[in-house]
Amino acid sequence: MIRNYITSDAKSIRAIAYSDAERGSMRAVSAVKCNYYIENEPQHCFVMTDEFDKPAGYILCSVNLRRMNELFPSYLAIVKEEDKKLYREQVRLQKKLTAIKSDYPARLSISVLPSFRGKGGAKAMVNALLSHLKDIGVRGVYTVTESEAAVAFCERVGFERVIRIDKTRSVYGIKIITEL
Repeated sequence: MIRNYITSDAKSIRAIAYSDAERGSMRAVSAVKCNYYIENEPQHCFVMTDEFDKPAGYILCSVNLRRMNELFPSYLAIVKEEDKKLYREQVRLQKKLTAIKSDYPARLSISVLPSFRGKGGAKAMVNALLSHLKDIGVRGVYTVTESEAAVAFCERVGFERVIRIDKTRSVYGIKIITEL
């Protein structure tokens, strides 16, 4: 089932983000992957739940990138304390993201527990988010891929590569509202 994020989901969301991370402390990973979204724009966040209504995946979104760019350095300060290498990577990434065109004013973060992958839940979350974004007039959304599996998923659900960041990461986006 896909539903809107609620505050009591926060601990599960952080655990899912950490389970998907290659390295780093839970505090650092949460600061990068989910805290901004759930603390500042929870109305644009959705979860996929198991049969007990416990989150098994999430899709989090910021539609206010100006605000995100203003506040994100405070989240990066946590990362700097916890993991210097992850911090340097994130600073480089943020600089590269300035090249994103105005066609993609929203940013998303998505993750699904491994045991729930391949069952259509991630696609359903993307569809729920895209419908929500269309309803509120958002032109497009992007995400940063960090694996071949993420690239394949993005391409399956209609996202296209916007920029290549380095040999493992790219930005994928989808236009929701286009000019006629």
